[in-house]
Amino acid sequence: MNSEISSNPLAARRGGFGAAAPLKDTNDSEKSNNNFVILAYADDLVLVSDTPEDLQIVLDCVGETAAACGLTFKPGKCASLTLDCRRRHTCRELSYSIQGKQFPALEEGQAYEHLGIPTGYHVDQSPEDTIDRMTRDLQKLDESLLAPWQKIDALSTFILPRVSFVLRGCHVQKSRLGVLDKRVKRALKSWMNLPQRASPEILYVPMKRGGAGILPMTDLVEVASIVQAFKMLTCPEALVRDTANSQLREVVQRRIGRVPSVDDLARYLSGDLEGEFGRDGGDISSLWSRARNATRRLSKRLEMGWTTTDSFLSIQIGGNNAPDGQTITRQNLEWRLKDAVRNMYASSLCRKPDQGKTFKCFSRSAASNHFTRSGFATRFCDWRFIHRARLDCVPLNATRRFGSGDRRCRRCQDQPETLPHVLNHCRIHSAAWQKRHNAVQDRLVKSIPDRMGTVHVNRQVPLVASNLRPDIVIVNEMESRVAIIDVTIPFENEPQALIRARELKLEKYAGLAEDLRARGFETTVDALIVGALGTWDQENEAVLRRCGTSLKYATLMRRLMCSDVIRWSRDIYIEHVTGVRQYT
Repeated sequence: MNSEISSNPLAARRGGFGAAAPLKDTNDSEKSNNNFVILAYADDLVLVSDTPEDLQIVLDCVGETAAACGLTFKPGKCASLTLDCRRRHTCRELSYSIQGKQFPALEEGQAYEHLGIPTGYHVDQSPEDTIDRMTRDLQKLDESLLAPWQKIDALSTFILPRVSFVLRGCHVQKSRLGVLDKRVKRALKSWMNLPQRASPEILYVPMKRGGAGILPMTDLVEVASIVQAFKMLTCPEALVRDTANSQLREVVQRRIGRVPSVDDLARYLSGDLEGEFGRDGGDISSLWSRARNATRRLSKRLEMGWTTTDSFLSIQIGGNNAPDGQTITRQNLEWRLKDAVRNMYASSLCRKPDQGKTFKCFSRSAASNHFTRSGFATRFCDWRFIHRARLDCVPLNATRRFGSGDRRCRRCQDQPETLPHVLNHCRIHSAAWQKRHNAVQDRLVKSIPDRMGTVHVNRQVPLVASNLRPDIVIVNEMESRVAIIDVTIPFENEPQALIRARELKLEKYAGLAEDLRARGFETTVDALIVGALGTWDQENEAVLRRCGTSLKYATLMRRLMCSDVIRWSRDIYIEHVTGVRQYT
């Protein structure tokens, strides 16, 4: 059992559940008169008193109570901090004892690590030891033999959460976190085999959208400050909630020079700099000023702010209080803020004309990115290829950033050598295109149950005279139904490319469908589209329903189809660049 003696009135206290902070207008006479003597979190204690004599009395009481319970304090793990506010806040080296044993006193500039936070007088609260340990573990993780997706998961699960609690309770210098951010970004790009010029936004978007889902530490600082302030104001324990409310009002009153209203509190926390809120001086460095600054910085990049409704203080994200029909509460505020930041980075990536065009396609479906979390059905060589390819960062003649060399295709010497040309237009790879197409087609055929009817693969429709040979035709003569399905693998040049590919297939078989309908058959024409970089088109869901594919197998089949296409596209690219056949 440890004990830390400090003059710091802040303690980590966790509450239960709540939604918003009920705040009412008060005046100076209604300030909180609570005097805290002990602040506790698990086995960490903070004893607070106005005089050294009173503090020693409290220490004696705590020591006697602990002894009666069979507990013993370790003086080497304790420390004291005494401030003389009458002498310009100087530290006094006074000695205290607990259970008959003395423990050291902190001098100015010395720190005691309490709940992972350096605590003292005139002390930088940046958790240097924690950041150093995270840096060392990041290096060890980078040098380990884990798979790349396992390294990303380990970083997200075991390393980054170490600092999340610390960020909520102290003021951390962003410059120190910036160094760690650069190392994390460098490691992530290495694990995803991305070059230096690759857009960093792909590291921050969620895994289900094709990224690594690792937010920058500087953004986590902003989120942590806002979340901690909101949780303090909405704590279900009245003592904590009222104390936080009183402190916030005191801070705002010093800022604006008058007793604040509820709306004034919301304006202050939202970072308003107009009129009296923008005057210099009077502000106090505290949790509330950190939350105010964090809100102002985040609101410049995404739409958010503090607001009041019926004397309740709440937060708006995305321009309304419930963007998806659910109220923002103290339980979901953190992940909502993080999700909003990730979506902000996703929007930024979409605006980039070269590295964002395919992202608009593959980020729409989780099936397109199933391998980012587990590496399922994905070779290591596919992993090294796909992230580069999706950001158009693979080395080709037409994508060369510097120099004035020949930009034509090295194989056909016809068109500029771009990735769409290599994967979908260079005729030398036509055999591989067919195999890539058949890999998707065969999986769909195997998923069609016998009850749907007779399945014809790459054959003329037996019921009409036509030379067209659709990929899949399902004929159910008992129910007079025919389903025509064609598989296509277009390149993801913006979502319009997928839409246009489907329209071309529907136009191609429109005449055949009309002939079948004239013969009394209920006929549907569909296209199953999987992008050349593993994009699963959401319109394919209607195709699976018409094929009678079971829901359980459909989940697996989507992932396998995307992985099949990625595997063949990688082999086509490598063969194009090296001239070495990648398949038998």
